[in-house]
Amino acid sequence: MTSRPAPDQGRPEPGDRRARRGSRTQAVAVTLDDVAAAALRQAGQSGLDAVTIRSVATELGISPMTIYRFVDSKDELIDAMLVLALSRMEVPHSSASDWRQRVIDIMVAWRELLLAHPSVVQMLVNRRVPAHSEGLGRLAEHVLANLEDGGITGEEAARTFWRIFSFTFGHIVFERPRRDIDAEAQAEAGRAMAATAGLRGFERVRTLAGELTNIAARGTLESSLKVLLDGVSARPSGT
Repeated sequence: MTSRPAPDQGRPEPGDRRARRGSRTQAVAVTLDDVAAAALRQAGQSGLDAVTIRSVATELGISPMTIYRFVDSKDELIDAMLVLALSRMEVPHSSASDWRQRVIDIMVAWRELLLAHPSVVQMLVNRRVPAHSEGLGRLAEHVLANLEDGGITGEEAARTFWRIFSFTFGHIVFERPRRDIDAEAQAEAGRAMAATAGLRGFERVRTLAGELTNIAARGTLESSLKVLLDGVSARPSGT
């Protein structure tokens, strides 16, 4: 049976958690961020499923029991990975004169940062962002500041932030597997959709199958966010 630290030792908070690695004569401090960073490296190289408590411990040269001083499970380790990954993502500055364009610039840049880290996208698909995430707070602060410039404040600003966040992340999830589809593959998808629609009597889908499978016709994240923000700014407050 795996042993755990005695109850009277306590567990330090995430920012203060430290363990020791190496020999007793030459110990080196290991933090929760060290553990999360090693796990992120493994996820980037081999995928999230390859990450285990044991594999991370091996990379760091410590025992798995040392990692259990920081996290109780792989789920908690993934939360720590997500918090660290998002904290490393700097929100870019936009000098656009229009507040809507500044929000769009921020979210498009954030989209590109996430697309460069597929394992982070996978984590976000399967779990919520921990509320204490500095990265989430930083992103929200920048977006909320620009919404305020557009006269959107309070509860309406909070709702609008989550609409923007959800819309952008949905675009990321939908776009990733379709980035490398060529014109012939899209044409084949259109023919397949039209054939199925014809068999099932979906006449509108059959007629528009080519347009429905045309990735370019779906619009960019930039244009879609502009429609969303134009709609939000034009609505009466609270609706």
